[in-house]
Amino acid sequence: MYYQLYVESQRRVQDLVTPLDSAALDKPTPACPDWSVHDVLAHLAGAAASFGTDSFAGVGTDPWTAEHIENRRDAAVTDLLAERWACTPKLEHVPADHRVWLPVVHDALTHEADIRGAIGAPGLPADALAAAFPLVEPALGMKFAAFGPTTVELDGQPRNFGEGEPVLVVRTSMFEFWRGAFGRRSNRQMRSWVAAGDAAAFARVLPVFGPRDTDLLEPA
Repeated sequence: MYYQLYVESQRRVQDLVTPLDSAALDKPTPACPDWSVHDVLAHLAGAAASFGTDSFAGVGTDPWTAEHIENRRDAAVTDLLAERWACTPKLEHVPADHRVWLPVVHDALTHEADIRGAIGAPGLPADALAAAFPLVEPALGMKFAAFGPTTVELDGQPRNFGEGEPVLVVRTSMFEFWRGAFGRRSNRQMRSWVAAGDAAAFARVLPVFGPRDTDLLEPA
């Protein structure tokens, strides 16, 4: 299942970027303002190469991503796409419960969304995000344990963490929550989702890479 999600995201990215001219590829991505669309593609190719060798040293760190981009700065988009596709089959038989799927799938979907935001494309398919969301739920359970029973209501569907009357209640869309979890929303935006409980603490705990300094609005 997760392999299919990764491949489908890869196909969508290819369809999105193949028609782009050099000006569009040089556009900064609003979610990652230090990266252009080309830089995001370079990172996705470099990440695929790392995941294909089962190498997780430095995953998600600035040096890890910087190396991907620097080593591919002058690469054509066709070459970046081809490198990523060449590495993809190594993931096909990875078991669904393997630790690789959380960084692989969510990195792919996160950066697909970043590219969409940069070029004004519609948001991610809702079914892809819903299918990938279970990968983050165990980590969310650990994050929310400090608050006590927590209810996260996404698109009207409640997810309960812990037993008993919730002391923290969060209401937003799955897309907004997921973007916040991966550092694409500000503290103010994340606090606004809290219907009950400690909003400031929630906004501190949720994002893996820390919050943005400014609000970011994107089409879902």
